[in-house]
Amino acid sequence: MEGIWTVIPTVFNNQIENIMDLNSMGQLIERQIKADVTGIVLLGTTSEVSTLSKDEQIEQVKQLTEKYWNQVYIMVGVSGNNTAEINDMINQIKHHCDYIMLTVPYYNKPNQEGLEEHFKYLANNNSDAKFVLYNVPGRTGVNLEVDTLVDILKDCPNIVGIKEASGNISQIQDTVARTHISVMCGDDNLFIPAMSVGCKGLISVASNIVPSTLVSIYNQLIKEEYVNARINYSTIHNICKTCFITSNPIPLKMILHKMSLISSDYVRLPLKVPTNITIIESIDKTVDYIMKNF
Repeated sequence: MEGIWTVIPTVFNNQIENIMDLNSMGQLIERQIKADVTGIVLLGTTSEVSTLSKDEQIEQVKQLTEKYWNQVYIMVGVSGNNTAEINDMINQIKHHCDYIMLTVPYYNKPNQEGLEEHFKYLANNNSDAKFVLYNVPGRTGVNLEVDTLVDILKDCPNIVGIKEASGNISQIQDTVARTHISVMCGDDNLFIPAMSVGCKGLISVASNIVPSTLVSIYNQLIKEEYVNARINYSTIHNICKTCFITSNPIPLKMILHKMSLISSDYVRLPLKVPTNITIIESIDKTVDYIMKNF
């Protein structure tokens, strides 16, 4: 796998806040397809997956893949800290996507031996699925070490990639050097340095907003046109920063709503749209810049 992959936020109805607005999500996906992104990701962190019921997760995957799977590659995130429940979820959605993204379990802080057995169990019990691991220690509290990943891959040929969001370029470089899988950058602001050490692409939040620009930067990077890529990236650097001015996906949803790309900026508790005037002004300034320049 390679290229630009966009993690789609779960949009909620502007009249009934807790009901998913799949039509609005579909419009986001259509915009990504028009921009020639490689793929989309459903049920990622940006999708507020931890506040969606299992029924909602399955409904989202089945309805959106039924409509768009023939137009774009689709990856579905499966997260949690109960291996048996994760395995059950995989069985319900694995025939509705190209890849399943498995997040390092959060909260129970497994040791490296536990991580190894966890991922081996899931991959080996679903040999008919292709998996991408997701290392994001800032959210899970645990880093998937490169040594552990190497041991996992020895027994799991159907693990074909990893989304690396450790923020550690040295670890990314080690992963590229020591494994045969596709290493995907998981941080928008590290896209260029990650590609320079061998990443195959970006799994992105900001591409919801500026998909064509990120596709253009990717095309420059694979040609090793780093000067042009840096110039191009400089036009969206502040957009990427604003996406993380407070907890993701709050700023993303506020920006997309102000751009009239989604029906509502509602986020489920425990997240909340901020009233902080500094944050609101930063988002308004970013939207104004986007509307004038993209």
